[in-house]
Amino acid sequence: MPLAVALSLVGPPETGPEVPPVDAAGDEAIGIVWHDEATVAPIERQRLASALAGAAGIEREAVVADAHRIAAARVALEIPRERASKGAGWRARLDDAAAAYRAGELETADAVLVELLAAIQADPVVPGAARVAWQAQVLRGQLAWAHGETEQLDAALAAAVVLDPDARPSTRRVPPPVVEAYERQREAAMADAARWPSVVVIEPRGRPLALEIDGVPGQRPVPPGEHLVVVRRPGHAPVGAMVDTATPWRLPADEAVLKPGLPTTREAAQRICDGADLRWLLLARERGDRLGLQRYACGEGFGPAWFEQHEGEDPGLSHVLAMPEEGWVAEPVLHLDPPWPRIGLAPVVGPMWMVDGASTSSVRQRLRRALPWLLIGGVVAGAVTVGLVVAGDAGADVSVDGNSFLRPRMGGWSW
Repeated sequence: MPLAVALSLVGPPETGPEVPPVDAAGDEAIGIVWHDEATVAPIERQRLASALAGAAGIEREAVVADAHRIAAARVALEIPRERASKGAGWRARLDDAAAAYRAGELETADAVLVELLAAIQADPVVPGAARVAWQAQVLRGQLAWAHGETEQLDAALAAAVVLDPDARPSTRRVPPPVVEAYERQREAAMADAARWPSVVVIEPRGRPLALEIDGVPGQRPVPPGEHLVVVRRPGHAPVGAMVDTATPWRLPADEAVLKPGLPTTREAAQRICDGADLRWLLLARERGDRLGLQRYACGEGFGPAWFEQHEGEDPGLSHVLAMPEEGWVAEPVLHLDPPWPRIGLAPVVGPMWMVDGASTSSVRQRLRRALPWLLIGGVVAGAVTVGLVVAGDAGADVSVDGNSFLRPRMGGWSW
Protein backbone atom coordinates (compact mmCIF):
# COMPACT_ATOMS: atom_id res chain seq x y z
CA MET A 1 0.00 0.00 0.00
CA PRO A 2 1.37 3.46 -0.78
CA LEU A 3 2.61 5.55 2.09
CA ALA A 4 1.09 8.91 2.97
CA VAL A 5 4.54 10.42 3.00
CA ALA A 6 7.32 9.04 0.83
CA LEU A 7 10.67 8.74 2.53
CA SER A 8 13.74 10.07 0.86
CA LEU A 9 15.54 6.71 0.77
CA VAL A 10 18.52 7.36 -1.40
CA GLY A 11 22.13 6.32 -1.39
CA PRO A 12 24.48 7.62 1.28
CA PRO A 13 26.17 11.00 0.92
CA GLU A 14 29.61 11.14 -0.59
CA THR A 15 31.01 12.15 2.77
CA GLY A 16 29.86 11.05 6.19
CA PRO A 17 30.70 8.98 9.25
CA GLU A 18 32.97 6.12 8.36
CA VAL A 19 31.73 2.64 9.29
CA PRO A 20 34.28 0.73 11.37
CA PRO A 21 35.75 -2.01 9.14
CA VAL A 22 35.54 -4.51 12.00
CA ASP A 23 31.76 -4.25 11.88
CA ALA A 24 31.27 -4.73 8.14
CA ALA A 25 29.13 -7.60 6.93
CA GLY A 26 31.87 -9.22 4.87
CA ASP A 27 30.65 -12.05 2.69
CA GLU A 28 27.55 -12.59 4.82
CA ALA A 29 24.17 -11.08 4.07
CA ILE A 30 22.33 -8.30 5.89
CA GLY A 31 18.59 -8.64 6.38
CA ILE A 32 15.85 -6.02 6.73
CA VAL A 33 12.70 -6.65 8.77
CA TRP A 34 9.78 -4.18 8.76
CA HIS A 35 7.25 -3.73 11.54
CA ASP A 36 4.32 -4.09 9.11
CA GLU A 37 5.70 -4.82 5.67
CA ALA A 38 2.25 -4.81 4.04
CA THR A 39 1.86 -1.08 4.76
CA VAL A 40 5.22 -0.11 3.28
CA ALA A 41 5.33 0.53 -0.46
CA PRO A 42 7.64 -1.88 -2.32
CA ILE A 43 9.63 1.03 -3.75
CA GLU A 44 10.32 2.32 -0.23
CA ARG A 45 11.53 -1.09 0.90
CA GLN A 46 13.83 -1.29 -2.09
CA ARG A 47 15.16 2.21 -1.51
CA LEU A 48 16.05 1.42 2.07
CA ALA A 49 17.79 -1.75 0.93
CA SER A 50 19.85 0.21 -1.61
CA ALA A 51 20.70 2.90 0.93
CA LEU A 52 21.78 0.25 3.44
CA ALA A 53 24.01 -1.44 0.88
CA GLY A 54 25.66 1.87 0.06
CA ALA A 55 26.16 2.82 3.71
CA ALA A 56 27.61 -0.59 4.56
CA GLY A 57 29.81 -0.66 1.47
CA ILE A 58 28.45 -3.98 0.19
CA GLU A 59 26.75 -5.19 -2.98
CA ARG A 60 23.00 -4.66 -3.19
CA GLU A 61 22.53 -8.41 -3.63
CA ALA A 62 23.95 -8.93 -0.13
CA VAL A 63 20.96 -7.10 1.40
CA VAL A 64 17.95 -9.36 1.97
CA ALA A 65 14.98 -6.99 1.84
CA ASP A 66 12.45 -9.65 2.90
CA ALA A 67 14.43 -11.49 5.56
CA HIS A 68 11.38 -12.29 7.68
CA ARG A 69 9.54 -13.89 4.77
CA ILE A 70 12.49 -16.11 3.92
CA ALA A 71 12.94 -17.16 7.53
CA ALA A 72 9.22 -17.84 7.95
CA ALA A 73 9.21 -20.07 4.87
CA ARG A 74 12.17 -22.01 6.22
CA VAL A 75 10.46 -22.49 9.59
CA ALA A 76 7.59 -24.18 7.74
CA LEU A 77 10.07 -26.71 6.33
CA GLU A 78 12.08 -27.34 9.48
CA ILE A 79 12.01 -30.85 10.91
CA PRO A 80 13.59 -31.33 14.35
CA ARG A 81 16.50 -33.76 14.37
CA GLU A 82 14.74 -36.23 16.66
CA ARG A 83 11.71 -36.31 14.35
CA ALA A 84 13.81 -36.75 11.22
CA SER A 85 15.58 -39.71 12.83
CA LYS A 86 12.24 -41.50 13.24
CA GLY A 87 12.19 -42.30 9.52
CA ALA A 88 15.32 -44.42 9.78
CA GLY A 89 13.84 -46.22 12.78
CA TRP A 90 10.62 -46.92 10.92
CA ARG A 91 12.48 -48.41 7.95
CA ALA A 92 14.43 -50.61 10.32
CA ARG A 93 11.18 -51.85 11.91
CA LEU A 94 9.77 -52.53 8.44
CA ASP A 95 12.84 -54.66 7.68
CA ASP A 96 12.25 -56.52 10.95
CA ALA A 97 8.66 -57.28 9.93
CA ALA A 98 9.75 -58.47 6.47
CA ALA A 99 12.41 -60.72 8.01
CA ALA A 100 9.85 -62.22 10.39
CA TYR A 101 7.48 -62.83 7.43
CA ARG A 102 10.19 -64.64 5.47
CA ALA A 103 11.03 -66.71 8.53
CA GLY A 104 7.41 -67.77 8.87
CA GLU A 105 6.90 -65.78 12.08
CA LEU A 106 3.65 -64.27 10.83
CA GLU A 107 2.27 -63.17 14.19
CA THR A 108 5.50 -61.35 15.04
CA ALA A 109 5.49 -59.64 11.64
CA ASP A 110 1.85 -58.60 12.05
CA ALA A 111 2.49 -57.14 15.52
CA VAL A 112 5.41 -55.09 14.21
CA LEU A 113 3.31 -53.76 11.31
CA VAL A 114 0.42 -52.75 13.58
CA GLU A 115 2.84 -50.86 15.82
CA LEU A 116 4.58 -49.26 12.84
CA LEU A 117 1.38 -48.05 11.14
CA ALA A 118 0.13 -46.55 14.41
CA ALA A 119 3.40 -44.62 14.79
CA ILE A 120 3.15 -43.30 11.22
CA GLN A 121 -0.44 -42.16 11.69
CA ALA A 122 0.57 -40.34 14.88
CA ASP A 123 3.36 -38.37 13.15
CA PRO A 124 2.93 -38.08 9.35
CA VAL A 125 5.37 -35.14 9.23
CA VAL A 126 8.35 -37.51 9.45
CA PRO A 127 10.14 -37.53 6.06
CA GLY A 128 9.35 -40.65 4.04
CA ALA A 129 6.33 -41.58 6.19
CA ALA A 130 4.02 -42.16 3.22
CA ARG A 131 6.45 -44.50 1.46
CA VAL A 132 6.97 -46.60 4.59
CA ALA A 133 3.18 -46.73 5.11
CA TRP A 134 2.66 -47.98 1.53
CA GLN A 135 5.25 -50.72 1.97
CA ALA A 136 3.74 -51.69 5.33
CA GLN A 137 0.26 -52.07 3.80
CA VAL A 138 1.60 -54.25 0.98
CA LEU A 139 3.37 -56.43 3.54
CA ARG A 140 0.13 -56.69 5.52
CA GLY A 141 -1.48 -57.94 2.31
CA GLN A 142 1.20 -60.60 2.05
CA LEU A 143 0.52 -61.70 5.62
CA ALA A 144 -3.23 -61.88 4.90
CA TRP A 145 -2.58 -63.97 1.78
CA ALA A 146 -0.34 -66.32 3.78
CA HIS A 147 -3.18 -66.74 6.29
CA GLY A 148 -5.69 -67.23 3.48
CA GLU A 149 -7.74 -64.19 4.53
CA THR A 150 -9.09 -62.72 1.31
CA GLU A 151 -11.00 -59.82 2.84
CA GLN A 152 -8.00 -58.62 4.83
CA LEU A 153 -5.84 -59.01 1.73
CA ASP A 154 -8.12 -56.75 -0.31
CA ALA A 155 -8.44 -54.19 2.53
CA ALA A 156 -4.68 -53.91 3.01
CA LEU A 157 -3.96 -53.58 -0.72
CA ALA A 158 -6.79 -51.07 -1.19
CA ALA A 159 -5.25 -48.92 1.58
CA ALA A 160 -1.89 -49.13 -0.21
CA VAL A 161 -3.46 -48.05 -3.53
CA VAL A 162 -5.08 -45.05 -1.82
CA LEU A 163 -1.67 -43.91 -0.58
CA ASP A 164 0.00 -44.24 -4.00
CA PRO A 165 -2.08 -45.33 -7.01
CA ASP A 166 0.94 -44.99 -9.31
CA ALA A 167 3.16 -47.41 -7.37
CA ARG A 168 3.31 -51.11 -8.20
CA PRO A 169 4.88 -53.92 -6.17
CA SER A 170 7.63 -56.03 -7.72
CA THR A 171 7.08 -59.74 -8.29
CA ARG A 172 10.68 -60.28 -7.22
CA ARG A 173 9.73 -59.35 -3.67
CA VAL A 174 5.99 -59.91 -3.54
CA PRO A 175 4.27 -63.23 -4.40
CA PRO A 176 2.55 -63.09 -7.81
CA PRO A 177 -0.95 -63.76 -6.35
CA VAL A 178 -0.54 -60.70 -4.11
CA VAL A 179 0.67 -58.60 -7.06
CA GLU A 180 -2.37 -59.74 -9.10
CA ALA A 181 -4.70 -58.77 -6.25
CA TYR A 182 -2.98 -55.41 -6.00
CA GLU A 183 -3.45 -54.77 -9.72
CA ARG A 184 -7.17 -55.47 -9.41
CA GLN A 185 -7.47 -52.89 -6.63
CA ARG A 186 -5.44 -50.39 -8.60
CA GLU A 187 -7.43 -50.82 -11.82
CA ALA A 188 -10.69 -50.32 -9.92
CA ALA A 189 -9.39 -47.12 -8.38
CA MET A 190 -8.01 -45.74 -11.65
CA ALA A 191 -11.27 -46.48 -13.47
CA ASP A 192 -13.00 -44.02 -11.14
CA ALA A 193 -10.21 -41.38 -11.26
CA ALA A 194 -12.49 -38.78 -12.91
CA ARG A 195 -14.56 -38.66 -9.72
CA TRP A 196 -11.75 -38.63 -7.19
CA PRO A 197 -12.28 -36.07 -4.40
CA SER A 198 -9.79 -33.62 -2.93
CA VAL A 199 -8.56 -33.42 0.61
CA VAL A 200 -10.24 -30.52 2.45
CA VAL A 201 -8.19 -28.58 5.00
CA ILE A 202 -9.64 -25.64 6.94
CA GLU A 203 -7.30 -22.94 8.25
CA PRO A 204 -9.16 -21.20 11.13
CA ARG A 205 -7.63 -17.77 10.47
CA GLY A 206 -7.55 -17.99 6.70
CA ARG A 207 -3.75 -17.90 6.52
CA PRO A 208 -1.93 -19.26 3.44
CA LEU A 209 -0.82 -22.86 3.56
CA ALA A 210 0.88 -25.52 1.47
CA LEU A 211 -0.25 -29.16 1.38
CA GLU A 212 1.69 -32.37 1.07
CA ILE A 213 -0.51 -35.41 0.46
CA ASP A 214 1.04 -38.85 0.81
CA GLY A 215 4.51 -37.37 0.42
CA VAL A 216 3.68 -35.40 -2.75
CA PRO A 217 3.46 -31.56 -2.52
CA GLY A 218 0.37 -29.81 -3.83
CA GLN A 219 -3.40 -30.18 -3.83
CA ARG A 220 -4.78 -32.75 -6.25
CA PRO A 221 -7.66 -35.24 -6.61
CA VAL A 222 -6.92 -38.46 -4.73
CA PRO A 223 -8.60 -41.86 -4.35
CA PRO A 224 -11.30 -41.89 -1.67
CA GLY A 225 -10.02 -42.97 1.72
CA GLU A 226 -7.40 -42.01 4.31
CA HIS A 227 -4.32 -40.04 3.35
CA LEU A 228 -1.23 -38.81 5.13
CA VAL A 229 -1.53 -35.01 4.96
CA VAL A 230 1.13 -32.50 6.02
CA VAL A 231 0.38 -28.76 6.17
CA ARG A 232 3.02 -26.04 6.10
CA ARG A 233 2.33 -22.37 6.89
CA PRO A 234 4.82 -19.49 6.96
CA GLY A 235 6.19 -19.05 10.46
CA HIS A 236 4.55 -22.23 11.75
CA ALA A 237 6.02 -25.65 12.37
CA PRO A 238 4.59 -28.26 9.97
CA VAL A 239 1.64 -30.31 11.22
CA GLY A 240 0.26 -33.58 9.89
CA ALA A 241 -2.63 -35.99 10.30
CA MET A 242 -4.30 -38.99 8.75
CA VAL A 243 -7.20 -37.37 6.88
CA ASP A 244 -10.20 -39.08 5.28
CA THR A 245 -11.45 -37.46 2.08
CA ALA A 246 -15.00 -37.68 3.47
CA THR A 247 -14.21 -35.41 6.45
CA PRO A 248 -12.56 -31.94 6.34
CA TRP A 249 -9.54 -31.47 8.57
CA ARG A 250 -9.69 -28.32 10.70
CA LEU A 251 -6.16 -27.28 11.61
CA PRO A 252 -5.32 -26.72 15.27
CA ALA A 253 -5.07 -23.08 16.36
CA ASP A 254 -1.39 -23.36 17.23
CA GLU A 255 0.88 -20.39 17.84
CA ALA A 256 3.35 -19.30 15.20
CA VAL A 257 6.98 -20.17 15.81
CA LEU A 258 7.99 -16.96 14.04
CA LYS A 259 5.30 -14.28 14.25
CA PRO A 260 4.91 -11.58 11.56
CA GLY A 261 6.49 -8.18 12.05
CA LEU A 262 9.48 -7.07 14.09
CA PRO A 263 10.99 -9.61 16.48
CA THR A 264 9.98 -8.90 20.06
CA THR A 265 12.70 -10.99 21.68
CA ARG A 266 16.30 -11.89 21.07
CA GLU A 267 15.24 -15.48 20.36
CA ALA A 268 12.85 -14.35 17.62
CA ALA A 269 15.52 -12.15 16.03
CA GLN A 270 18.00 -15.01 16.11
CA ARG A 271 15.49 -17.28 14.38
CA ILE A 272 15.35 -14.82 11.49
CA CYS A 273 19.14 -14.73 11.38
CA ASP A 274 19.38 -18.50 11.28
CA GLY A 275 16.49 -18.94 8.87
CA ALA A 276 17.86 -16.47 6.29
CA ASP A 277 21.61 -17.09 6.93
CA LEU A 278 22.35 -13.51 7.96
CA ARG A 279 25.19 -11.68 9.70
CA TRP A 280 22.85 -9.11 11.22
CA LEU A 281 19.42 -7.54 10.89
CA LEU A 282 18.18 -4.00 10.34
CA LEU A 283 14.84 -3.52 12.05
CA ALA A 284 12.71 -0.75 10.49
CA ARG A 285 9.40 0.86 11.35
CA GLU A 286 7.43 3.78 9.96
CA ARG A 287 5.17 5.86 12.18
CA GLY A 288 3.53 8.72 10.37
CA ASP A 289 6.23 10.36 8.29
CA ARG A 290 9.14 9.17 10.47
CA LEU A 291 11.43 6.18 10.24
CA GLY A 292 12.85 4.23 13.17
CA LEU A 293 15.83 1.91 12.87
CA GLN A 294 17.51 -0.58 15.19
CA ARG A 295 20.13 -3.20 14.59
CA TYR A 296 20.38 -6.79 15.78
CA ALA A 297 23.81 -8.38 15.58
CA CYS A 298 23.14 -12.08 15.12
CA GLY A 299 24.31 -14.04 18.09
CA GLU A 300 25.15 -10.87 20.07
CA GLY A 301 22.26 -8.50 20.73
CA PHE A 302 20.51 -5.25 19.81
CA GLY A 303 22.10 -1.87 19.22
CA PRO A 304 20.61 1.49 20.21
CA ALA A 305 17.55 2.66 18.28
CA TRP A 306 17.55 5.72 16.01
CA PHE A 307 14.51 7.87 15.23
CA GLU A 308 14.37 10.15 12.17
CA GLN A 309 14.61 13.89 12.72
CA HIS A 310 15.00 16.19 9.71
CA GLU A 311 18.02 14.83 7.92
CA GLY A 312 16.48 11.71 6.35
CA GLU A 313 17.60 8.15 6.99
CA ASP A 314 21.32 8.50 6.16
CA PRO A 315 22.41 9.55 9.67
CA GLY A 316 20.34 6.68 11.04
CA LEU A 317 22.12 4.14 8.88
CA SER A 318 25.48 5.47 10.00
CA HIS A 319 24.23 5.31 13.59
CA VAL A 320 23.13 1.67 13.46
CA LEU A 321 26.14 0.55 11.43
CA ALA A 322 28.60 1.80 14.03
CA MET A 323 29.53 -0.39 16.97
CA PRO A 324 27.51 0.68 20.05
CA GLU A 325 29.66 2.45 22.62
CA GLU A 326 27.92 0.73 25.53
CA GLY A 327 27.78 -2.73 23.99
CA TRP A 328 24.82 -4.75 22.76
CA VAL A 329 21.55 -4.58 24.70
CA ALA A 330 19.08 -7.35 25.43
CA GLU A 331 15.79 -5.98 24.12
CA PRO A 332 14.31 -4.50 20.92
CA VAL A 333 12.23 -1.33 21.17
CA LEU A 334 10.77 -0.46 17.76
CA HIS A 335 7.81 -2.83 18.10
CA LEU A 336 6.62 -0.95 21.18
CA ASP A 337 3.95 1.74 20.76
CA PRO A 338 4.93 4.53 23.22
CA PRO A 339 5.60 7.89 21.47
CA TRP A 340 8.96 8.28 19.86
CA PRO A 341 11.27 11.11 20.94
CA ARG A 342 10.13 14.51 19.75
CA ILE A 343 11.60 16.06 16.65
CA GLY A 344 13.98 18.88 17.43
CA LEU A 345 14.08 22.27 15.73
CA ALA A 346 14.60 22.12 11.99
CA PRO A 347 18.05 23.20 10.82
CA VAL A 348 18.39 26.45 8.86
CA VAL A 349 17.89 25.78 5.16
CA GLY A 350 20.75 27.01 3.01
CA PRO A 351 23.83 29.09 3.84
CA MET A 352 23.65 32.69 5.09
CA TRP A 353 26.23 35.36 4.32
CA MET A 354 26.64 39.12 4.49
CA VAL A 355 27.03 41.39 1.49
CA ASP A 356 27.77 45.09 2.10
CA GLY A 357 26.30 44.82 5.58
CA ALA A 358 23.01 43.38 4.33
CA SER A 359 21.74 39.90 5.05
CA THR A 360 21.43 37.71 1.94
CA SER A 361 20.01 34.16 1.80
CA SER A 362 19.81 31.31 -0.62
CA VAL A 363 17.35 31.36 -3.51
CA ARG A 364 14.96 29.07 -1.62
CA GLN A 365 14.84 31.44 1.37
CA ARG A 366 14.37 34.49 -0.81
CA LEU A 367 11.42 32.85 -2.53
CA ARG A 368 10.00 31.77 0.82
CA ARG A 369 10.17 35.32 2.13
CA ALA A 370 8.69 36.77 -1.05
CA LEU A 371 5.73 34.40 -1.12
CA PRO A 372 3.61 36.14 1.56
CA TRP A 373 4.05 39.47 -0.19
CA LEU A 374 2.92 38.01 -3.47
CA LEU A 375 -0.18 36.54 -1.84
CA ILE A 376 -1.32 39.59 0.07
CA GLY A 377 -0.12 42.18 -2.42
CA GLY A 378 -3.39 42.10 -4.34
CA VAL A 379 -5.64 42.67 -1.33
CA VAL A 380 -3.72 45.02 0.96
CA ALA A 381 -3.81 48.65 -0.13
CA GLY A 382 -1.05 51.07 0.61
CA ALA A 383 2.61 50.64 1.26
CA VAL A 384 3.57 47.57 3.30
CA THR A 385 6.95 47.27 4.89
CA VAL A 386 8.36 44.22 6.66
CA GLY A 387 8.01 44.62 10.39
CA LEU A 388 5.34 47.41 10.24
CA VAL A 389 1.75 47.00 11.27
CA VAL A 390 -0.56 46.38 8.28
CA ALA A 391 -3.49 48.58 9.29
CA GLY A 392 -1.40 51.33 10.79
CA ASP A 393 -3.22 50.86 14.09
CA ALA A 394 -0.85 50.26 16.99
CA GLY A 395 -3.36 47.83 18.47
CA ALA A 396 -3.69 45.60 15.40
CA ASP A 397 -2.97 41.96 16.09
CA VAL A 398 -1.54 40.96 12.69
CA SER A 399 1.97 41.65 11.46
CA VAL A 400 3.85 40.47 8.39
CA ASP A 401 7.01 38.42 8.69
CA GLY A 402 8.91 37.10 5.68
CA ASN A 403 9.84 33.89 7.45
CA SER A 404 6.54 32.91 9.05
CA PHE A 405 3.93 34.58 6.86
CA LEU A 406 1.09 35.71 9.15
CA ARG A 407 1.69 35.27 12.86
CA PRO A 408 0.33 36.79 16.10
CA ARG A 409 2.11 39.68 17.68
CA MET A 410 1.08 39.05 21.28
CA GLY A 411 -1.59 36.52 22.14
CA GLY A 412 -3.10 36.79 18.68
CA TRP A 413 -3.50 34.17 16.00
CA SER A 414 -1.56 32.86 13.04
CA TRP A 415 -2.03 31.12 9.75
